Amino acid sequence: MIFNYKHAVISAILLGSTMQACKTTQPAANGQSDIGQAQIDETILIEDTTTQENVDQTPEWVAKKGPYHAAYDQAFKILHTQLKVSFYWEKQHMNGDAVITLQPYFYPQSDIILDAKHFDIHKIELVDKQNQSIAALEYTYDSLQLNIALDKEYSSDETCHLHIVYTAKPNERQSHGSEAITDDKGLYFINPLGDEIGKPQQIWTQGETQANSCWFPTFDHPNVKMKQDIFMTVQDKYVTLSNGKLVSQQKNSDGTRTDHWKQELPHSVYLAMMAVGDFAVVKDEWRGKEVSYYVEPAYEKYARTIFGSTPEMMEYFSNRFDYPFPWAKYSQIIIRDFVSGAMENTTASTFMESVQVDDREKLDQDWDFIVAHELFHHWFGDLVTTESWANLPLNESWANYSEYLWREYKNGKDEADFALQSELESYLYESETKQEPLIRYHYINREDMFDSHSYAKGGYILNLFRNTIGDDAFFKGASIYLKSNEFKAAEIANLRLAFEEVTGQDLNWFFNQWFMNAGHPDFYIKDSYIDGKVKLLVQQQQDPEYTPIYRIPTKVKFWWNDGKSEERKITITKASETFQFMFDQQPDLVIFDPDHIIPGVFDHSKSPQAYTLQAKYAENVMHRVEAIEKLGESIVADTSVIPTLLTFMDDKFWGIRETTVAVFDQYQGTGDISEVVKKMRTMVLKDDNASVRATALSVLSSIDEQFIETAKIAMNDSSYAVVATALYASSSIEGPSILPKAEQFEDTKNPNIVFVLSLIYTDLAVEGKLDWFDKKLTEMNDQFRQYMFRSMTGYILTLKTDKDKEKAADIILKYATNKGSSTNTKIAAYQAVSPLLDNEAIKNRVTEAINAEKNDDVKQMLSEQGY
Repeated sequence: MIFNYKHAVISAILLGSTMQACKTTQPAANGQSDIGQAQIDETILIEDTTTQENVDQTPEWVAKKGPYHAAYDQAFKILHTQLKVSFYWEKQHMNGDAVITLQPYFYPQSDIILDAKHFDIHKIELVDKQNQSIAALEYTYDSLQLNIALDKEYSSDETCHLHIVYTAKPNERQSHGSEAITDDKGLYFINPLGDEIGKPQQIWTQGETQANSCWFPTFDHPNVKMKQDIFMTVQDKYVTLSNGKLVSQQKNSDGTRTDHWKQELPHSVYLAMMAVGDFAVVKDEWRGKEVSYYVEPAYEKYARTIFGSTPEMMEYFSNRFDYPFPWAKYSQIIIRDFVSGAMENTTASTFMESVQVDDREKLDQDWDFIVAHELFHHWFGDLVTTESWANLPLNESWANYSEYLWREYKNGKDEADFALQSELESYLYESETKQEPLIRYHYINREDMFDSHSYAKGGYILNLFRNTIGDDAFFKGASIYLKSNEFKAAEIANLRLAFEEVTGQDLNWFFNQWFMNAGHPDFYIKDSYIDGKVKLLVQQQQDPEYTPIYRIPTKVKFWWNDGKSEERKITITKASETFQFMFDQQPDLVIFDPDHIIPGVFDHSKSPQAYTLQAKYAENVMHRVEAIEKLGESIVADTSVIPTLLTFMDDKFWGIRETTVAVFDQYQGTGDISEVVKKMRTMVLKDDNASVRATALSVLSSIDEQFIETAKIAMNDSSYAVVATALYASSSIEGPSILPKAEQFEDTKNPNIVFVLSLIYTDLAVEGKLDWFDKKLTEMNDQFRQYMFRSMTGYILTLKTDKDKEKAADIILKYATNKGSSTNTKIAAYQAVSPLLDNEAIKNRVTEAINAEKNDDVKQMLSEQGY
């Protein structure tokens, strides 16, 4: 699974010497603990700022310990589940007929407890292999679990077949959500009556974490695996999708059709899925296996734009991990109103609608990373599954790291490392309020596992591990893990043992500190050169009461002005250590962790001259980015760095070019930046990366007196992000004269353009745009409507007549009262209408609408906000 990512571009726009001279006289660095700190002139004494007031206070971010969560104890194996389902759209019910083939796991069993959430149970009986009734069974049911008494005690070599006829009513139970997975109804009817604005009718399921028991009875735990057959009866006009292969389609006399989907290999219960709707299906293939893309009909011609890299990904991952894609087929489907970003259902991944883009939109947002993530789960997550939610990083850390692997393979290491930095930043941001072990047996809520620890930090640590043991050992160990645990559930020890089998080393030290403990290192680093020695002070400043003192094998790299360099290996093991290195000549630059792989915080100050060398020579792109940003911080006081920065605008990697451009944003210095401006103008028009062009244009708007000339040309750019940037920046300079050009884009559906136009119309108080707002709200998906309502709030403040205010209220209340609108959209709509509440008639309409609201969460949130 992956989180629901916001559109990245929208966020950006709307936020406003020779080798001989350097040779060493000793072969390697000394990680010398016998060199005491008293011998180092530059020893830093870290001031203890603890006061009597806070001495007993535990930091907010310290791990919160809940009860111990063991893996689910399995009394039975599910050998097979057969489901026959049909749907009642009007009531949002599903009629279910399940036959579950069970076998005691080891000990004899005489009763069964199944997860079954808010069903109407019509029949429970024992049947034979031909599904012929043997005996009715007694049971009790508390709306969450079925406790069924069997006809006898069954031993581990016996099987039984339970036949359960039921009705699933997902909308009639109190559902819950989390930041990662916003709802747990399990089964979703989208626009069931066909009366929701701008939305197709669909049915789909979402099982993770324990929501599939909302639509079929089962043992709803990740370590339970099963084979399955699903027979879906739908109106003949609809397309269906489920796990495995479509083995038959039978048209029925009542205008319906029954599709039979067969999953022949065992997979975890939470990975079962169904989808129903009006989809175009575009077929591809990999090694003779079907690869298919399900999109809305309007996007059929863009299906390969969105998913076309899939066969190449399958080939790459299969080869890299020496384990061919194991499943019968692979389908990917884009659905409406999804409760997360995407989900790795076995052979049938689901994706949020933001992934559905056309060729032009893909210039600004390439979703290959999310495609890779869900595909890779088919090894790490679907083939080998976490045995408990406490071990979730076995699924998500690996899938997160697959994004790095794909970028590295497809676009090069710079691209992969540049993107990986955002993962580190995501974790570090979360760590300010939350620091937990990656493997968390004492979580408070299993949904809390779906965070930037399990995803971002976990992926970053896998990259560290790969660099620690080497590529050959890393990929061979991962392959052994897959082969040893295929079609099983695993815990973190299984992963460690696979790598120990390859390396012959005890790796507890690595897994204990990075997977089993919370936190990260906080380094203070200082280098000096005295009497032919570089002395490197390395201090781990994290609080050892809550965070380990880390053992980290790493490197230090030394550079000289002529481009010569030498590298030394060290191993950090203590809170404070000093390392010394013999050189005949003082290095001009020292880089700690030159591979940029350690997940932590670093304080290592350097001179502008050293940062200049780092920006020029460092191999890892993030060390270069850091240096450029540090040089950028000094340009007001030290204009001599401007020519140096100018050279990086021609770097071969777009991330370096964009970083360099960005440091000149809002430049207020007195230095001559005419060449910088000239270069940026060229970049806006000719750079091959849309993000660079958009950033250069945005920066130019604050430093170029002739900006409008460039912006007018940029309005014809192929990138919506560039066009949107040009329009918005120009409107703040030209004012109403930009309107004729802006209005040329009113029919564009791209969110970048839509939101910028809404801002322009609001900032300039343009009259007569309510119909345009209404049209755009109709075209948008539920998520983007929330943003649009926030923008519309500002526009409402510009309205002058009661007639316009009433019209605005009509538009907004249409969505606030629509049953298909999400909780967040309803809240955003009511907030948008708030500037109109001084109108008594509108206030009464809003009050009446809130009183009629059926969503308790909406009513509570509005009450808290004073409605």
